[in-house]
Amino acid sequence: MAVRSMRIVVTDVGLIWNHNNPALEQFKDRVLVVCIDGKTVTDKYECFVSPFRWAGLGMDKFGVESRRYRALETVADELEGNLRGCDDILFLTDGQPESLYPFFLFKDRKEFGHLHLWAMSPWRFEGKWRHLAHKEMLSDLSGLSSVLYTDSNDCLSKIDRQTKLGGLFRMVEEGFAALLPQIVDDIQKLREKSYFDFSSRSYVPVRDGYDAAGLIRSQDVPESADVLDYPKETDQVKEEAERLPARIDGKKICAYLRELRIELAKENGILFSSPECPSLGSCAGTCAKCDEEAAYLRDRLAEIPEEKRRIPDFVLTEWEVRQ
Repeated sequence: MAVRSMRIVVTDVGLIWNHNNPALEQFKDRVLVVCIDGKTVTDKYECFVSPFRWAGLGMDKFGVESRRYRALETVADELEGNLRGCDDILFLTDGQPESLYPFFLFKDRKEFGHLHLWAMSPWRFEGKWRHLAHKEMLSDLSGLSSVLYTDSNDCLSKIDRQTKLGGLFRMVEEGFAALLPQIVDDIQKLREKSYFDFSSRSYVPVRDGYDAAGLIRSQDVPESADVLDYPKETDQVKEEAERLPARIDGKKICAYLRELRIELAKENGILFSSPECPSLGSCAGTCAKCDEEAAYLRDRLAEIPEEKRRIPDFVLTEWEVRQ
């Protein structure tokens, strides 16, 4: 039987599946990195660079309303040219809504042979808008040939309160790395629409199990995630409605995240200055200034060879893990 050609698509913004994931190295010639943030991030794999450019310090939206998705959408035909002709295209995504952008862009196009998705829900402790955007982008799976879906809550249920963040990510990455070769091999043998069943660790035809609309069955938005109904959708109204709500522990979260950024910079020898926040009012725990610092560190880390990067072990805190 002839081996079907395959493309494996990742982004530079995925938390688990990105250009730095060592599990991809054995499939080097098949990997395409879609650079959502607008610049080439690696010379190890073929890259497709979005025309996106950051402007100002404002926070970007999540999902298809974001500026980064809109920028990628303008070059959809060009990106399609890099994927056309493959029998199978596997999109490796995770809980980052941005990692779903290439999949969402092409999920309804008929030019391709077989589209496959590996998805993971956002972490339970992440914000409601991230959950809502992620759920919206997975609302229609009808055009896919196969789906593998991982519920992040299952991962959290396997750790205790003393588990460190680095340990959690390593556990997930190692599990995914062990499974990837099987997934690539199995996908090329599929002859009908299927979903991956973790109990049997195999693909099961959709007709024998869940229907396509019900595959993402655990992708629930947290109860506190009220969907806002804008009275009149003007820019001013939307800005007020989408402003991050203040939290009673907001200043504590802000200080904690600032300490993590300082420690990360110190461990990697990155020149970094983070003055203590002067605000005395209520706080959401993060803001545009925090995002700017995080983006700066991400860019500086990308300049350091992977084997020399140092990621401190951060202990998950009480607002990140709920028993």
